[in-house]
Amino acid sequence: MELKEFLIAAKEATLLGGIVLKENFRKVEDESIEEKAEKDFVSYVDKTSEERIRDFLSRKFPDHRIVGEEEGGEEEGEFVWYIDPLDGTKNYIAGFPVFGVSVALSYKGEPVVGAVYLPYFDDLYWAAKGMGAFKNGRSIRVSSTSEVKYSVVAYGFPSRAMRDLDTYWFIFKEVFDKVAAMRRPGAAAVDLCFLAEGVFEGLMEFELHPWDINAGIVILKEAGGIYKVMEKGRKRDIVASNGKIQKFLEEVVGRFLD
Repeated sequence: MELKEFLIAAKEATLLGGIVLKENFRKVEDESIEEKAEKDFVSYVDKTSEERIRDFLSRKFPDHRIVGEEEGGEEEGEFVWYIDPLDGTKNYIAGFPVFGVSVALSYKGEPVVGAVYLPYFDDLYWAAKGMGAFKNGRSIRVSSTSEVKYSVVAYGFPSRAMRDLDTYWFIFKEVFDKVAAMRRPGAAAVDLCFLAEGVFEGLMEFELHPWDINAGIVILKEAGGIYKVMEKGRKRDIVASNGKIQKFLEEVVGRFLD
């Protein structure tokens, strides 16, 4: 398995999608936005970004499976690529610059390569199993902060939450009361990269899909962080940290989640 080759491809793929996002940022007209489901939006930007990434990866690795947020795909296979062509769609539509392109490769069900590109900031994060984590070519590591009261925690739950929203309010309140601050940037892959480089000490995000987190968890793990993914059907909840406050976060989440 040539991880270096796959990593180069993942990086190139995110940049291809990122070009689309850059060209159209703050230019998307309301009439071009579709509502896939209640409070779940998509635009030609998401679709074009995914098309370009799919075309690139399918030509480069014709025997690999590809699964994307917009077009779906078959997950059964030895090598499976996961694409989020626009992580943080609502941010993008609103003109809020925290959004990215996420591309990951799983081998026999394990995420082994990940790249996340933030077009507005021109920041590229990447990692591969056993090869370390990087941002713009520089090695990154998680925060060394060990006390909960000094920690900053990112969180996120969907606008169309399947659970009773009180569940999330209770989790938020319990954590908010004990940490230094909480933040909700609104893009799971980006949040995981921020955790990996030490911006945050912890993260709790709920009702996600593989394309939301697979790239980010490779980057986080290679940066020295840890995570726990809890699966329920096709949705995933993730609790992640620098390793120092993981027990606290897992205890709180475990107390309230069904």
